[in-house]
Amino acid sequence: MRLLRSRELWQELVQDRWLEMPVLRSAPVTVVLLDDGVLGQAPGRGARRRAAHWALHGTPLVPPAAAPPALRLAALVLAAHSCGSAGHGTDMDVLVRLCGHSPHQMVDLMDRLVAVRTLAAWSHNRETDEVSWCLPVRRTHSRSPGHGTRYRPPAG
Repeated sequence: MRLLRSRELWQELVQDRWLEMPVLRSAPVTVVLLDDGVLGQAPGRGARRRAAHWALHGTPLVPPAAAPPALRLAALVLAAHSCGSAGHGTDMDVLVRLCGHSPHQMVDLMDRLVAVRTLAAWSHNRETDEVSWCLPVRRTHSRSPGHGTRYRPPAG
């Protein structure tokens, strides 16, 4: 969950009785989940494939370091449901449940993620209750041949 250095987030999970406080100085961190229902859940093949890809290639959605926990959690949930440059059609109910907010609060979080440029855009189809989003284009520093040089005809 990429929470290693965020002690306050660990403390919130402990306070809400989701887990026992781990020893954060050790690596890897071992966590004891207190909700047995979580252990019985098995993600589908697509979710496991996206999670493995995400673990190997880093977070596709990175909110500002000073972003509040609710915004970081929303970015994490969207990252887990992202593939390529867009989010899959995900039901608003799923996002609301995973983020622990009301639909109105989720709309506000999505707008804030766009405002801080963590998302390029997002939309909510009220008929199907499907939410989709676009990730910002990450520019790479690749140079094309001849970039930064001018053509000079041969002398003479």
